[in-house]
Amino acid sequence: MKYDKEITQKLIADYESGKTVPELSAMMTLQHGEEVPPRSIIAKLSSLGVYRKKEYLTKRGEIPIKKEEYIERIAKLLDVNAEILESLEKVNKSVLALIEKKLTLDPYEDRQRQMAPLVQVPVNYFFGGTTPLGPF
Repeated sequence: MKYDKEITQKLIADYESGKTVPELSAMMTLQHGEEVPPRSIIAKLSSLGVYRKKEYLTKRGEIPIKKEEYIERIAKLLDVNAEILESLEKVNKSVLALIEKKLTLDPYEDRQRQMAPLVQVPVNYFFGGTTPLGPF
C-alpha cells in the first residue's frame, strides 16, 4: 500500500490518540479495501520516528530490573565497589530486592515497625467493659 500525505497524517493522529497497531491495521483494511498488515504500519510509523516499542513488563506488571543493577545499587548503599559483591549474582532477585529495601529503610521507621504491638487490643478491654468471653 502506498501511504500518501493524508493517510500518513491520519495514521499518525490515530496512533498518537492511543489506537493500537492491530486496530489501525483493521481500520485501514476496511477503509482501503486491501489488506494492510500490522508490520507495514509499524514500518511506516518507525520511519516517521513516531512508533514506540511496547515495553516489556514482568508478570507483576513491573519493569524488569537486572541483577547487576540491584548489586550496583546495594554497593552504592554500602559505599563499596560492586566487584566485592559479585558473589551476589548467584542470589535470587527477590533476595536482592529485599536487601536493597532493608538498606534503604529509615532506621527510625524500621525500629517503630518492630516495636509495634503484634495484636491490637481495644482500650475498653483493660478499663472495664466486655472481654471477648463476655463481661467481667
